[in-house]
Amino acid sequence: MKKHARGRAPIDLPDQLAEAGFPSGAGVGSLTGFVLLLFITAFTALYLVTTGPLSLFGPTPPSKAVPGGVAELQRRTTTSLAQAVATAVTGNTGELRVAVSSGVLDTADTPTVVRTLSKAYPVWRSIAVVDTRTQKALAQCGDPMPYQGLLGGSGGNVTVQAVARADGLTMVLTAAPLSGSRAGQLLVAATALRAVSAQLDADQHQNLRLVTAGGKVLETHGDEPAKDDPGTRGLVSQAVSAAAAGQDGVLIGPTQGTIAPVVSYAPVTAGDIAGSLGLSLVSVSQVPLEPLPARYPGLLPAAALLVLAAGSTFLLRKVVVTPIRQLRADALAVASHRLDDVVRRSRTSEVRRAAKALEVVRIRLRHGKPLVRRQNRGVSAHLVVALVSLALLGWSATVALTLGMHGTAISPTLVSNHDLRVTHSADTVQRSLDQGLYELREVARLGEGKTPGRLSTMLGELTAGKTRFRSVYLTDANGKVTLNSGRDPFRDQRTLPNGEGIRQDNTSGRLPVVFAYEGMPDGQTLIGEFDVTWMATLLKPAGGRVRLVDDGYRTIADTQGYLAFAVLPEGPARDEVALALAGDDAKETTDSAVIGAHGLTDPGGAANLHWAVVAEQPINALDAAGTAERDGGRVAALLTAVVAILLYGWHFLLVLRPLRRVALAAQAIADGDLTSVGYPQRQDEIGTIASCLELCRRALLGQDVPADSTRLPCLIGTDNEV
Repeated sequence: MKKHARGRAPIDLPDQLAEAGFPSGAGVGSLTGFVLLLFITAFTALYLVTTGPLSLFGPTPPSKAVPGGVAELQRRTTTSLAQAVATAVTGNTGELRVAVSSGVLDTADTPTVVRTLSKAYPVWRSIAVVDTRTQKALAQCGDPMPYQGLLGGSGGNVTVQAVARADGLTMVLTAAPLSGSRAGQLLVAATALRAVSAQLDADQHQNLRLVTAGGKVLETHGDEPAKDDPGTRGLVSQAVSAAAAGQDGVLIGPTQGTIAPVVSYAPVTAGDIAGSLGLSLVSVSQVPLEPLPARYPGLLPAAALLVLAAGSTFLLRKVVVTPIRQLRADALAVASHRLDDVVRRSRTSEVRRAAKALEVVRIRLRHGKPLVRRQNRGVSAHLVVALVSLALLGWSATVALTLGMHGTAISPTLVSNHDLRVTHSADTVQRSLDQGLYELREVARLGEGKTPGRLSTMLGELTAGKTRFRSVYLTDANGKVTLNSGRDPFRDQRTLPNGEGIRQDNTSGRLPVVFAYEGMPDGQTLIGEFDVTWMATLLKPAGGRVRLVDDGYRTIADTQGYLAFAVLPEGPARDEVALALAGDDAKETTDSAVIGAHGLTDPGGAANLHWAVVAEQPINALDAAGTAERDGGRVAALLTAVVAILLYGWHFLLVLRPLRRVALAAQAIADGDLTSVGYPQRQDEIGTIASCLELCRRALLGQDVPADSTRLPCLIGTDNEV
């Protein structure tokens, strides 16, 4: 049995100097960093797969395919056009409500009623008052119409139905139920279906068709699919069935050489009428195929990061963690008075310095004379930690400059589809404004000679349940409001020229005032102020940030971050607006967005406003080739940079700085300074070493070390001495 210095019995310190768990510990930082780097490695390998993570286990995909964002753009465009068709089909509903409220039907002379309405609404090809009980027309004017399908009852709501005539013309029948003395009767008006206004892509041989739930084509535009192409026709049949069930979507057919058929569909629905319109809009395009990007662009960076993570962790454990744990074991042995074994030397300079001082303390406790030995410079742990962090930062920089800066390939098809959507939005805005002027014109015709109470009822029909007009009112010859429906007018009360039109009243203020006006024979003027929120709603189908601006580049409506009359800043968007107002083709692709503009230039009242619609669609939202690869590379680079900084900060603050303090304290004790009391900062391996050094200092002073654990906490984290 070995004898110990001064006859003291060994103390079981490891049980008394308990160490805290996570996040304390010299090895926690390297282990945590390794786990985080493994997650980033998995993200880089699995997320940066252009055909999806499951493609790793699937068949090899073709080298070319339809661009990723084209299908989604086709679906959005078709849905937007279906909404425009629904607006056109149900355009007569407001006119019928106004006609019913005008008092024209109060007379019992039904033929006179029909003739009066025929003069007031010349666009109605046929007008009839139908008795639902006898299912016969009491009076009719114009072309014959099959109104029998409207007699099933509408529950007090307006009913709309599209009917194809034998001559190929599609009629829209609109029926409004009557009340009072005409209860049980319907006012039915028939108009020709307005053609679907859509600019089609001739390069893609685009075909647009309006079909019934049974598959009958009511209207078609563009190039018809080839009769010997059963695949495309089968897709169209599927699209019609899905749209009839109220669904919208897109179907992509098998490739045919260098192209593939893309069929998008959407139902034509309206929420303010009875029943279903039973119509669907189907778009067929022959989209050219484009090369697919690399399938696994993230595998090589992931492999490099895995090697780097493993090598860094091994180096940190070898240079930092293992030497500290060896020094801890030797310090416990010396503090426990097991003084026969020499304190092991370390190749890490910070640990070597503390180990050398501890060895001097051990020899002095044995009453020996320390030998002066030459100490070779070791490897700096701080340098190793810095190199590991720099290596990870280098990987982040490399990935950010390669995958993160990967050029996004914008397909010409994507640009063309975006431009078409901007054109559709501009057409929708212009048609809606002109429709508002048309509604005022019809009210002015029917309202001639009516009492204020009757006129108020008619104006209420223009603002009730609608969002087109925020306010409709009458003004006298001096511009003073005499009768108002809706919200309070914003327009300055001044006289207007005779006739009709659409005007922008102001170019500054908190809200743009845009109104349509119609002169009445008695000298009054009927004015309807358009709702700005309604105009912004019409812009949303274009996608991205869409703005309606005037010829002074001032914002009239905006789908994002709206600020009235905010001037469009200098840049590509403003340049495209200038081209659009001049009637030129206006579209451009920048590094971050696809920009398109279109002016409200078609003949009509809205053309005098000199407005343009400009849309900025971020490239990320277009699902262009390379977008996911670029964004994923940036995310991986950023996460790795964060881990590198975290790894360095963790080791520097929680390991290296406390280790240096312990080394200085050990050196002071070795040099004979026994007056300074040392305390551990944390209950980890380095804290244990600091506690052991304090026990050694007291032993060198000749003080007894307590054998019980009840008084040891006084040495750990307090300023009291035992």
